Amino acid sequence: MLLLVEEGSASSRPYPVRIIDDHELFSTTLTMALRSEGFDARTLPVAEVADFVSRPATDRAGLVVLDLDLNRDAEGRYVHGADLVGGLRAAGWKVLVVSGSADDPGTASAIAAGAIGALPKSRSFAELLGTVIAAAGGTPVMSETEHHQWLERHRRYREQERELSRRLARLSHRERDVLELLAAGMRAAAIAEHFVVSMPTVRTQIRSLLTKLEVGSQLEAVALVRQLPDPPERSKRGS
Repeated sequence: MLLLVEEGSASSRPYPVRIIDDHELFSTTLTMALRSEGFDARTLPVAEVADFVSRPATDRAGLVVLDLDLNRDAEGRYVHGADLVGGLRAAGWKVLVVSGSADDPGTASAIAAGAIGALPKSRSFAELLGTVIAAAGGTPVMSETEHHQWLERHRRYREQERELSRRLARLSHRERDVLELLAAGMRAAAIAEHFVVSMPTVRTQIRSLLTKLEVGSQLEAVALVRQLPDPPERSKRGS
């Protein structure tokens, strides 16, 4: 059994690990495995995350294992793990990111905000557990080269987002609505029926938005919008 000892203290205290993940099976399994290794491991419900991040730490901070996709909080707002990294780091917690989906922009944002590393949940559980234990013990889980690569990706993603935002800002409110419906798979005829306007009107709006977005087809326009790192309901992450 591994028992981490607090520096400067004669008495040993289990090292704190908090797991923020809305997947019950994963979080419970990891919590129990860490407890069996001697850690003070606890699962933190997503509904309590905001309070946990904002309140002053009364106990020794440790390691947070943080999922990126946390779905919605008690008020229905989408919660992305990368948005929590800064607050956790400010409170003294180390953050190790895990994700069940391919979210390179989100991972890059988390690393840029101070996360010490990232792991996909597709890795074996033994590898995940070993990495968490290593991180808790102060062993680097990401090389300097990997860190710089993630920071460079974050810079590129932010540049892409700013460029797309610049183009989207050119669109009128109605053109934005038309673009959203095109991205949802609706055809021009269905859009005309939806807004109770003529087909020539919708075609004019589509030509206008294609020009403003600097693309040559509806497919390119939809593909461009889907390059956004965040879906519309997510809060914007800092650079």
